[in-house]
Amino acid sequence: MTPEEWESLYRSAFPKVYRALAATLMNADLALDALQDAFAEGLRRPPRELRNAEGWLYKVGLRRARRTAFAFLPLVDRPGADPALEAILDRDEIGRLLRRLTERQRAMVVAHYYLGQTHDEIAAALGISRGTVSATLSQSLARMREALRVV
Repeated sequence: MTPEEWESLYRSAFPKVYRALAATLMNADLALDALQDAFAEGLRRPPRELRNAEGWLYKVGLRRARRTAFAFLPLVDRPGADPALEAILDRDEIGRLLRRLTERQRAMVVAHYYLGQTHDEIAAALGISRGTVSATLSQSLARMREALRVV
């Protein structure tokens, strides 16, 4: 991709992928850093094929964020949790439900239902089997349904 094509992709994909990373990581600053790193990686070493550019950016951003130990702390223990993001998640039912999931579960739910990635794409991005993706998504949805019944 040319720098001009990356700029166009940046303008079109940034908002959606940023929201997906923020919802997965539960930290707006970490999501922003991860997405910026993903775009920089794309400029340095563009992927051979970009059928699903948003999915590629999400995958690379998630990997970058996971290199930071901070990303694995639960939300309540995060000293830098973003109050604005928390307010949005508190206001929205989906945010409450996503908070009930582990980071790994959130990553798969957001990738599948928000970014439209297939089970195969998620498996490849996270380095796991397709069956693990299917099972984790099923468990995640069951957990979210249970949370809806508790309210």
